[in-house]
Amino acid sequence: MSSIQDRAPRARWHWVAAGTTAAVISLSALGAPAAFATSHDQAGPGQVPEAAAATTAVAAHPISATAIAQQMQTAIQAASPGTTVGIDVVDTTTGTAVASLNADQQFYTASVVKLLIALDTLGNPGAQADPGTVAKVTQMLSASDDDIADQLWVAGGNNAIIDRMVAAIGLNATTAPEDTAQWGETLTTPRDVVSIFHYITTQAPAATRDLILGALHNTAQTAADGTDQFFGIPDALSGANWAVKQGWMDLDSSTTLDTTGLVGPAADQPYRYAVVVLSTQPAGTSWSAAGAALTAGVTLLHAALK
Repeated sequence: MSSIQDRAPRARWHWVAAGTTAAVISLSALGAPAAFATSHDQAGPGQVPEAAAATTAVAAHPISATAIAQQMQTAIQAASPGTTVGIDVVDTTTGTAVASLNADQQFYTASVVKLLIALDTLGNPGAQADPGTVAKVTQMLSASDDDIADQLWVAGGNNAIIDRMVAAIGLNATTAPEDTAQWGETLTTPRDVVSIFHYITTQAPAATRDLILGALHNTAQTAADGTDQFFGIPDALSGANWAVKQGWMDLDSSTTLDTTGLVGPAADQPYRYAVVVLSTQPAGTSWSAAGAALTAGVTLLHAALK
C-alpha cells in the first residue's frame, strides 16, 4: 500500500512475560562458543569446572526479550532516525517472548489489515468453493493488491470487518479506521498481530489456513503497486522458511512500514516463530530507506531464531 488508501475469549499461547527466567535467551543461543553452554565437566573437590563457571557467567548476564528488542530498535533508529517501533517475536511452540518492545502500542496496519479482510471474506458461506473469491484473496495477500482489498472491504461492510474479526479472534487493541474508506488506517498492536497469526494457524478452518499461509509463503517480491516487498523478514531472514504480510503507507504526518509473519529455521518447524515489527517513520522517508531500517533490525534475530 503506497498511499493512505494503502468479545470472544482471547485465543493465545500461554505468555511468558519478557524479562522472566523463561523469557531469557542465553548468550550461547545468540552465538556464544559452545563451551558457554556446558556445565557437566568434572572437577576436584572444592573446584568449579571452567565450563560451569562460564555457564554461571551466562546466567548472571542474560539477554532478555526486552534487551534483544532494544538492540533491534537501536539498529532501526540508526538507519531511520526518528522512527517509533513496536516489536513482538514469540516462539509458538512455547509461547515464550523472544523479543518484545512496545508490544501493546498502537500502529497503523497499512496492508497488514488484509489478513483480517481475508479471514472475514473466507468466513462467508461458500467462499472456499468459489474459485473467483479464492483467486482474489490469494492475489490480495501475495501481491498485496489494493484494488482487490478495496472490493472486499466494501463487500464486507467496511469497518464491520474489523468489528467481526476483533470479536472472533479476541483482539485487545485493534480498532477500525475513523474514515471507513481507509482500511490501511486501522490501528493495531504488535501483540494483536501475533494473535492474528495464532488464530490463522490454530483456529481458522484448515482450508482457510492453508490458503492464507500458501499466499503468504508465496509473497511476490514486487507488489501489485510496484513496491519491493522484500524488506524486513524476507530480506533479513532469507535462509529461513517464512510466510509474510508486509505493510506500507504514506500519510502527510508519517510513513508506515510493517514487516510481519511466521518464520521457521528448519523444514520440520516451518513456522515456529511469529515475528512482528511495526514502525512509524518520519514523513517522506523513502521506501528503500524505511525498508533497509527494518531489515537492519530483523537481522539481529538470526541468532535467536534457532
